[in-house]
Amino acid sequence: MIGIIPTAFEFLPIAILLCIFFLMVLYLKYVNGLNLRSVGSDICLGALFIQITMLTLPVWTSGEMSINILVHVAALVLTLFMWLLTVWLLKRRKPSRKYSTNFIQNITYYFKKHSNTRESLSYTLGTFGLTLSLMMMFNVVHFGTDDWKVLGTKFLLAVLTSVGVGYAGHSIYKYLQNEQFTHSFERFSNEITRDNVLMTVQSSGSQMHERDPIQPVVDIIRGSIMKGELGPSLFGLSILKHNCIEMLTASGMRKLSLERVTLHFVGHIDNIGKLALRMDEDEAANETIETMGDIGKCAVSRELDAPADDILRRIFEYYDVLSQKEFEIMKLTVTGAVSKIGIAAAAHSIDSSSSKAGNMLGTIGAAAIRSKEMDTLNNSIIALYNIGREAAVNSVEGAVRQTALKLRDIGTSAIQNNLLEEANLIISRLEEMGVVAASNKLELGTEQVVWSIKDIGLSYGYQREETGINVVVTALANVGVESSQRKLGDAVDQAVWALKEVARYPITEGLENSISISANAFARLSELERVKVDKVIKELEQYFGADETKRFKRFEKEYKSAAKSSR
Repeated sequence: MIGIIPTAFEFLPIAILLCIFFLMVLYLKYVNGLNLRSVGSDICLGALFIQITMLTLPVWTSGEMSINILVHVAALVLTLFMWLLTVWLLKRRKPSRKYSTNFIQNITYYFKKHSNTRESLSYTLGTFGLTLSLMMMFNVVHFGTDDWKVLGTKFLLAVLTSVGVGYAGHSIYKYLQNEQFTHSFERFSNEITRDNVLMTVQSSGSQMHERDPIQPVVDIIRGSIMKGELGPSLFGLSILKHNCIEMLTASGMRKLSLERVTLHFVGHIDNIGKLALRMDEDEAANETIETMGDIGKCAVSRELDAPADDILRRIFEYYDVLSQKEFEIMKLTVTGAVSKIGIAAAAHSIDSSSSKAGNMLGTIGAAAIRSKEMDTLNNSIIALYNIGREAAVNSVEGAVRQTALKLRDIGTSAIQNNLLEEANLIISRLEEMGVVAASNKLELGTEQVVWSIKDIGLSYGYQREETGINVVVTALANVGVESSQRKLGDAVDQAVWALKEVARYPITEGLENSISISANAFARLSELERVKVDKVIKELEQYFGADETKRFKRFEKEYKSAAKSSR
């Protein structure tokens, strides 16, 4: 520890020079309106010329100055490699569009998707190359046999300094880039005012395009997409989203005007997204879908049904295109946007939009099973549950029923495709929805949840899947108990009937564990609804012939024992 302090002081001039040189390059490029994205690569190229110059010093000085040729050649090769790597990191690449379980491919996908990470890493590598060159130029690095600990400390300081300066430089670059974009868009974005947009949406004929204050911003975005420049398109989309949401929340316009304004903004944004898809600009297309999702969520909060439904329709059109092109990863963006609008609609008791969102997610989930896209499938299941639960909390019974139906369809299809874990997840989510619906006294919604659980249970029964049957009968009992406590007589009847329909499979097939679980489920319900349960068990006996009487008696014995112990 004692040697670190003098070593750090010896390294301090290098860090100061590094920061000065870095900021000079950044400033000069910014003042001249050049591309700041490549500063890390430019600095590394400068470091490469320093290394080459140092290798030629013995020739220039006629041998009066000697250097360790092997060490400097190694440093030159390392700097050249880092420069090539910074250039490679800054090269635009088409992101991966399909899922992969390969670790290397996932790392590659991460770097392809996150351009900020690539840019930051190029800044750090370029800074490290310059740091290494400055250390060798000022003879700060010695390679004697007794200097390895000091050398390691200096290289550690070089790495820490490079990371710090590189990250700080990248942060400055992002700030300056935003300043450049703001300056480019400022003149046009200032024209997107409440009055100007209203004049556009209320006018007709050929004057509409001439007066449209949004069009210049859209033109810049479209131009950047055509040129393959990502930054302006993302920045412009954020401006459109900000202006649209601001008008929705703070403009004080009437509902009809808000609807027209929202549809006008969304029409422009949708066209940008379609262009991005045609040009294979995935990040811009993703941002477009997310932007429409955020605007749709805001429209729902203002109870604008027509714009919300229109946005859902437009977003789902992207899913159709992505399915045809097999863009698996981008489908998650669609699922997230639809889910966002659906949950917001359920939270604001808008039945139509929440039901439509549930219907779309059901279609996405069913298609994901056929194509084995597990991430999309799990996301659609969770999204359907979130919409259904929010609908149950806010007494939106239509959306509860719709999401329960779609979860049933996905669940039965999952069992047929041997996706039992996903089917079990659906049962647990339906159970939670049913309990919440019953607690809010939504009898029709609770009944639909019960029927959905029952249908999945029958699919389990056909497959003789004991674990699934156990999950189903337990879920039916829990929903039935909650329904009984809330005095929902019809829902209780349906729960008991559904239990009977599912329980006959383990009795017929002699599935011992499921027989016991089913008996306990009936016993739990009999604590509150003894007459109904006893009646249904007598009806259940009629399903079995003489050769199955022993199995039913075993079930009946289990039921009576469980019922007796619970009373």
